Amino acid sequence: MLFVFNVMQMKNYKILIIGSGPAGLFAALRLEKLGMDDIAVIDRNPYPAGGLLNDGKLNFDYRVGLDIDELQIDRVTAEGMMLEIKRIFTGFPRCRQVTFTDNRNNLRALADMAAEHGAQFIAPEQWHWGTDNGRALVDYLRGQLKKTDFLLSTEVESVEKKREGSFRLLCRIDKKRKSCCAPVILAAPGRSGAYWFRDIARALDIRNNFGPIDVGIRLELNRKFYDFVTGIVYDPKFIFTTGRHGDKVRTFCTNPGGRVRVESYGDFKLVNGDALSGKKTKNTNFALINTVALTKPYSDTTEFGLSIAKQFFLLGGGKPIVQRIGDFREGRRSSLSTFNSTARHFEVCRATCSATPGDITLAMPARIMDNLWESLKSLDKIIPGILHPSTLMYAPEIKFFDTHFPTDHYLETNVKGIFVAGDGTGKSRGIVGAAMSGMIAAEGIMNGR
Repeated sequence: MLFVFNVMQMKNYKILIIGSGPAGLFAALRLEKLGMDDIAVIDRNPYPAGGLLNDGKLNFDYRVGLDIDELQIDRVTAEGMMLEIKRIFTGFPRCRQVTFTDNRNNLRALADMAAEHGAQFIAPEQWHWGTDNGRALVDYLRGQLKKTDFLLSTEVESVEKKREGSFRLLCRIDKKRKSCCAPVILAAPGRSGAYWFRDIARALDIRNNFGPIDVGIRLELNRKFYDFVTGIVYDPKFIFTTGRHGDKVRTFCTNPGGRVRVESYGDFKLVNGDALSGKKTKNTNFALINTVALTKPYSDTTEFGLSIAKQFFLLGGGKPIVQRIGDFREGRRSSLSTFNSTARHFEVCRATCSATPGDITLAMPARIMDNLWESLKSLDKIIPGILHPSTLMYAPEIKFFDTHFPTDHYLETNVKGIFVAGDGTGKSRGIVGAAMSGMIAAEGIMNGR
């Protein structure tokens, strides 16, 4: 490449980890524990963390957030690794347990109620530190790393394989180009970096394919309707198989007393939710998402998700769209003038997020909307009040972890020396699963030395 001659050479490392989320940080922790030094974590953001700065919920259940078949481990191995992950996270004093699995009678009652209405109910052991404690948690994890450099505000523009087998990363830092080299790379780009890494992978001839994507809505309702459930399980997991299409729909990321917020991705925006550890709202929010898999002739689930997100961005005037359940059931769009109407009982739930009142059905594919509505009606039978007229539906909520990289049991790709981990590479869905995949990759790196 012609530009190489104008590039400043940085320090070379033994291992370069791209991404500072839970996968990248736990990989570094495990590498140091196994005796490795000269490690660098690279991230385009000025502050490391990835998904650790969101709500901060941990689910310790092998059925939630990971696929043991994908990671090529058994249940016993997964549970052993979870104990190590829990030990590290719970060393942070503001991380507290919020769901206790020894509450068997109440959990069994909820499971039975869900089963009566065709749903599966999962109640993992859960811990939570809150969005407002995210930076302190990251500082705590970084404080345990003694042999790892952090190259922040560093955007990786390309990865080049050198003749001797090592890799050169061309980076942009403060409008300057610099490069660094290492014989091993661990890519843990997270959901926001999944699309970027797919392009990098194609340039290096790393095999990849498309997995499913999750598309749906985030609901916000007066917490009085949900408190009896979240009082037992902080983040309850309900899974539905729809009758009409046979598709999977699940609840995700429940935030009692939390807020709905907007995440910006440049040319589109998505909704998400969080909860502060101390300050609570009068609402509860959770996502309801439909798993979508595509087949030939068009299987690019990333592009499919992007097209939905951009359609909402267009119709919402640069914002997500929000619609009242009361308006939706009557087949009309929500409007600014009636958004908090007392006559329609909309004042029961006040929005915590700025979005454009409108009609989500204009941008949501019909099959997905059918699945979401069918599941919502079932959920309302389990938890009466979900479909109160004041309940808010925000869209879109999309989880981009659909690019999948075939790997060996140590998460090494077909290109020797390049490992992958975390949500952005199809190896996990959540903090605990991402951390576990990072640890597995770290062990593979050490095994190959």
